[in-house]
Amino acid sequence: MIKKVLLFGYSRANLGDDLFIYILAKKYEEIQFYIHIKEEKYKKPLENLKNLQFLEEDRDLSIVKIQDFDAFVYIGGSIFMESEYSRHEVKEFNKFIKECNKYKKPFFYMTCNFGPYQTQEYLEMAKENFSLCQGVSFRDKASYELFKEIPSVCYAPDIAFAYNYDDIIQKKKAKTIGISVIDLSIREKLKEKQEIYEDYIKRIIIKFAKRNYKVTLISFCQFEQDEEAIQRIKKQIPEQYLNNVNTLFYNKNIEEFLKEYSSIKYMVCTRFHSMILSIILKQKIYNLYYGTKTENVIKDYNLFKKFDDIKNITYDIRLKKYHFKKVNDKTIKMIQNKAQGQVQRFECAVWDRH
Repeated sequence: MIKKVLLFGYSRANLGDDLFIYILAKKYEEIQFYIHIKEEKYKKPLENLKNLQFLEEDRDLSIVKIQDFDAFVYIGGSIFMESEYSRHEVKEFNKFIKECNKYKKPFFYMTCNFGPYQTQEYLEMAKENFSLCQGVSFRDKASYELFKEIPSVCYAPDIAFAYNYDDIIQKKKAKTIGISVIDLSIREKLKEKQEIYEDYIKRIIIKFAKRNYKVTLISFCQFEQDEEAIQRIKKQIPEQYLNNVNTLFYNKNIEEFLKEYSSIKYMVCTRFHSMILSIILKQKIYNLYYGTKTENVIKDYNLFKKFDDIKNITYDIRLKKYHFKKVNDKTIKMIQNKAQGQVQRFECAVWDRH
């Protein structure tokens, strides 16, 4: 039976990626998980997980003692966007997974998507990588279609759908709206849209504050400068509306954050996992998204008719209250059931390795 698992992931206190770790640790409390996180501020949101142990050294695959673990899981979303670093990482993991196979230790990729990619070379490198694994669970159908001929590859919705949030969901507060904010200045392909995006968010805040709504500006990741973008936007808000503007920053216990998030009635979702969470938490949603991963999920399940790509917004864009939509319970239940497929191959290994 699998008792010790080494995790790989994005460990910069980003809510979406921490949520993956949180869900795995909560779902398999009999397993001891390990992850390389050195800085205290990145440990803090996860430190209440009793079966997660932090490894103080930097991640270095060449010195990992494979025989000390029963399995390895790389759990992350957009971990296969082609770049010089990702090409290096795929080569590094190809070598590492081959070593895992020598020791008969299973390796899994979980809840990821592939791309964007530019070269056939990178695609072929990824195919070799996935062929070495015991399980590769993509979270979008577009990625799955690229690799479906590989036996280890499967598709299921994002693992964040596969968790029971009943103990977290709070009663919705009347006249509340949340806005998930990102910083476009650090995103090369989107930074030209920074002024238009931040002006649009400012106008949404004023529109709802005028109607006496409490507006909460939400940061999912301090490292990626969500908080800086929020501060810039707040400086543009006329003083008479600032009493109606709150902030919610993800830099504390994950459950506390989710409870506060779930109490909001309307949500403008820019980050991918703001949409996922808002669907599950039964909020009324308008998506102002920045990546194909969001569009893919929306189209996979025909979730929303109205959604806007940041790349296409202009200064004359207007948000209407009827643009917000709640996903019906039947659809949510169907997606949650399908999402259990994210852990299916891992679960087989957990129970079959006696």
